[in-house]
Amino acid sequence: MSIIGSGNTAMIQKESETIVRKQFHDSIPFAAIQQEFQNHQRIRHNFPMTPQVYDCVNRSIRMEYLSGEPLGDLMQCHPFRIWRYMTKMVISQKLLHALSIAGLPLLQERYPDHDRLVGGTALCHGDFHPYNLLLVKEELYVIDWMDASIGNPLMDVARTFLLIRYGGRMSLRNPAERISRFILSHLYRVCYFKRIRKVTGFKGCLRLCAASRLEEQITPVESVLLQRFLK
Repeated sequence: MSIIGSGNTAMIQKESETIVRKQFHDSIPFAAIQQEFQNHQRIRHNFPMTPQVYDCVNRSIRMEYLSGEPLGDLMQCHPFRIWRYMTKMVISQKLLHALSIAGLPLLQERYPDHDRLVGGTALCHGDFHPYNLLLVKEELYVIDWMDASIGNPLMDVARTFLLIRYGGRMSLRNPAERISRFILSHLYRVCYFKRIRKVTGFKGCLRLCAASRLEEQITPVESVLLQRFLK
């Protein structure tokens, strides 16, 4: 099997022309792997724009191979198409937020002290960013459902905003990257809240998501930037 991708939680191996294997790192609890598999199965029935999953064996999930390009790569290669790509991304996320799927974890379970802020009935991806989106023949597919839950969609939007602005690997010494991240996150927020003059509760969601993100395994640079954001 050839390795075609790698991330914080897993390595993606191509098993055949139609199947890939998401092989999770040893640090990921088996219960979390099973949870992602079950999440993916339930969501696939209601939201077909995600790969079909087949089975969960040997700390891995076998699923449909999609021959597409991550939206994040496309945004970098074709900056003049960013608004078009961002529109596709937001449309996809709003389709998710219009769904409510039984059997998924509730966001209140993750934030038990913030019921009023995080409660809701919308499907939230939990890690919705351009590198978890694949463009396949002009159709956008969503991958990586480990953190899927039911709750307030503004929490999902807040996390996406913070991931675009600060997530992944970036350099404090590269002003061009920091500016581009700032612009991209602003475009995302404008696109999602287009024609909505006032959004109640979004600032609270941003602060809660930022504080929660600081407890995850993130880079020192992202940690510094999130702490600045929370001041």
